[in-house]
Amino acid sequence: MIRKSFKQETDMNIKVLLVTLLLVIFSGALFAGVLPAAEEMSALDAMIDKMMAGYNAGDATAFYADWAAMMAAVCTPQAFQTLYVDNYMKTFGAYASRTINADETVVMPDVPNGLLVYTAKFANNENVKMSVNLMKEENVWKIQQLTIQAMP
Repeated sequence: MIRKSFKQETDMNIKVLLVTLLLVIFSGALFAGVLPAAEEMSALDAMIDKMMAGYNAGDATAFYADWAAMMAAVCTPQAFQTLYVDNYMKTFGAYASRTINADETVVMPDVPNGLLVYTAKFANNENVKMSVNLMKEENVWKIQQLTIQAMP
């Protein structure tokens, strides 16, 4: 049996490491920016419009109307008041509009969870990242979480 030289083994290990690193880096790109079909996106937009109308009105019932049943324990008027009214509304003001961020949105038909990411405008800040986590219940998209954060 002929043993490879130390240099040959090192060169091979470096090549394997580089290939592995490239695969890891580019595998994330496989799922980045996956938008749902137009009809499905339209239904999701209507859901989010309703949620944000509830946000602006300070109406917890309207806000939580399309949230997943498994989130019921945290979808309370008290949680709405604490997080969305006392925190987000005071910080960002009323919701005005949003534009989908296609590069960060991932909603695939055969996957039970999804993420919609928007650049949104609010009364007190016109450069806001609004993220909506989704999950399927009985094959229907439901809202799991909404986060709102200022972008630099």
